[in-house]
Amino acid sequence: MKQHEREFFIAMIRSGNTYIESDNISLLIKPITIEQNAQANLIYNKAYKQAMIDEIMSEDEIEEWMYQSNLWTRGDEEKTEGLKNDLEKLKIEIYNHRNDSKLREKIRIYLRAGEKQIADHLRNKGVYYQNSREGYALSEKIAWIIKHTTYKSGALYDFSQLSLNYVVDEWHSSVLSENQIRELAREEPWKSIWSIKDSSPVKLFNNREDQELTNNQKQLILWSQIYDNIQESMDCPTDDVIKDDDVLDGWFIIQSKKREKERAEKEFEEKNKNSKIKNSNEVYVMVNPNDKSSIENVDKLNNPIAKNIRKQRSEVVKTKGLAYQHDFADEKQKLQIQATNAMRNNIKGGR
Repeated sequence: MKQHEREFFIAMIRSGNTYIESDNISLLIKPITIEQNAQANLIYNKAYKQAMIDEIMSEDEIEEWMYQSNLWTRGDEEKTEGLKNDLEKLKIEIYNHRNDSKLREKIRIYLRAGEKQIADHLRNKGVYYQNSREGYALSEKIAWIIKHTTYKSGALYDFSQLSLNYVVDEWHSSVLSENQIRELAREEPWKSIWSIKDSSPVKLFNNREDQELTNNQKQLILWSQIYDNIQESMDCPTDDVIKDDDVLDGWFIIQSKKREKERAEKEFEEKNKNSKIKNSNEVYVMVNPNDKSSIENVDKLNNPIAKNIRKQRSEVVKTKGLAYQHDFADEKQKLQIQATNAMRNNIKGGR
């Protein structure tokens, strides 16, 4: 994004208004007020209740119907989760290889392809949700908002020349993507405005006191705070990482996993203060095999060496069917070390 483009977007976001120009018609959509927001939610609830009376399915009911009709399967759900996990791994990889430009850009290509695959995969599921109770109620709410916040020449617009659907579509398209917001938050001219907000009378947005923040305004504040928190972090990454969304996402994931591991270790230590357990090389923790969350939390307690040992032992068990402790490579190595140390002690003792 070039400087003049950033200046344009920041000016539009700070104004709070959405401007629509079409066929020599100029419209202005103002930010919704707190009172209008309350009324819009009443419209949503009324529409939802009417949809229930009309026996329109809810999102949960549509999902169940899709399963029964084989339009969406458990396998599709697992595939979606698998694709999301693959994306997470790729983001970690792009961070780990951030200094290898060739490999970094190759991983980035895989990231974009993975994102497209997920979007295409979910599109088949999402098309039915538009016809749900929630989808109907939301469309009624948005229509009410646009009717009560769209102006032409200072007066509420009657949608005689531009249709309501057209204006709604234009309003939706004015919402910036996350990547656009992130760039605006960390670059000029917003960066300077944000940095002096507490030490000068500068006004971030032109909204009236009774007006809600727009989606773009809320996201811009959110990402500005996130970048502030990054700068204050003990593990603050370099500027080139911060400016690369994909690489920074990898840093976020790594930091999150690090905090989860530390939290799991702390919880484990608090629950198991027995000195024998604390000083043990291996501790077996019983969990419910059907509780995926508990299994993941215990797995986080294993360091990379422990995870590798567990993998090697699993492979031995799969191969042999029945295995004893001395069949495991790590135990063999431990016994060899003990034998070597014993031999050294005997030699020293015989001198």
